[in-house]
Amino acid sequence: MKKIIVSLVVLALIIVYPVTNFFILKSKKSYDSADTSAGIAAVEKYAAVPIEKAEKAVAAAQKKHEEFLRYEAMRGLIEEQIKQIENGKLSYRKVFSDVYIAGDSLMEGLRVYGILNSNHIFAKVSASLFHLESVMPKIIAVRPPVLILHYGINMIGDQQYHVDSFINQYTKDIKSLKKALPDTRIVVSLLFPVDTSVATSKVFRYVSRYNERLVKMCNELGVECFDSASVFKNHYFYGADGIHLSYSFYNDYWLKFIMREMEIYA
Repeated sequence: MKKIIVSLVVLALIIVYPVTNFFILKSKKSYDSADTSAGIAAVEKYAAVPIEKAEKAVAAAQKKHEEFLRYEAMRGLIEEQIKQIENGKLSYRKVFSDVYIAGDSLMEGLRVYGILNSNHIFAKVSASLFHLESVMPKIIAVRPPVLILHYGINMIGDQQYHVDSFINQYTKDIKSLKKALPDTRIVVSLLFPVDTSVATSKVFRYVSRYNERLVKMCNELGVECFDSASVFKNHYFYGADGIHLSYSFYNDYWLKFIMREMEIYA
C-alpha cells in the first residue's frame, strides 16, 4: 500500500510537470532544455526517497505543527488570563498556586505587598545562600511543582573568588534540591539590575559577571533560568536605595512577565 501511494505521488508529479510546462510555453515565455531536465531530476529525487525516510519526515513535520498549535493556544490562554487579572476576575494567587519562591528581600516584596500567598514564599531580608540551606527542609517537605530561586544580590563581591564561592555553593544547593525533588521544576532568576545611582559602585558593577556565571551554572545543571532585565526598560521601579522595588513592578509587570516567560497559567 505504501509503495502504491509513493507511486501515485511520483505519477502525479510526472503528469503535473509537463502540463504546467505546456501552459508556461503557451504564455510565450522562453525556456531552454535545462528547465525540463530540472523537473525530471526533481521527480527522480522524490521517487528515490525511501519510504521510512519519508514517513519520518512527515511525522517530524506533523509533530512540529502540533507543537506550534499547542504553543499558540497556550499563549492565547495566558494573554486571556492576564486580561482577567487586570479586570479583577482572576488573582495572581490562583495563577501561581503551584509556584513557590525562595530568595532575598526582592522576593520578600511579594509577601510584603500581599500579592502571592505568604506560605508560598521562603524569603528573608538580606538573605544569602545560607538562608536557602536553612529553609531547604521546609521546601522539600512542601514538594513544590515549581520553585523559583533568587539569590545573590547580598553576596556580590569585587574579587573573582567571591563569584566562584557563590556559584560553587549555589551549585551544591541546587544539586541537593534536584536530588530531593526530582519532579520539581527548578528555575533560577538572574539578579535584577540596580538603579544607575548605585550600579557603578564597587560592588554592584559586578552584577553582569554574576549573571553570566548563573547562566553557565544553569546550563550545566540542566535547570531553567530567566532574565528580568527587559522588564526594567522604559520604567522606573526603584525605591530610595536604588535596589528595592515598587508594588507596580511586581503586580503590573514582573508577574505577567513570568507568566509569559515560564508559561505559567491557572
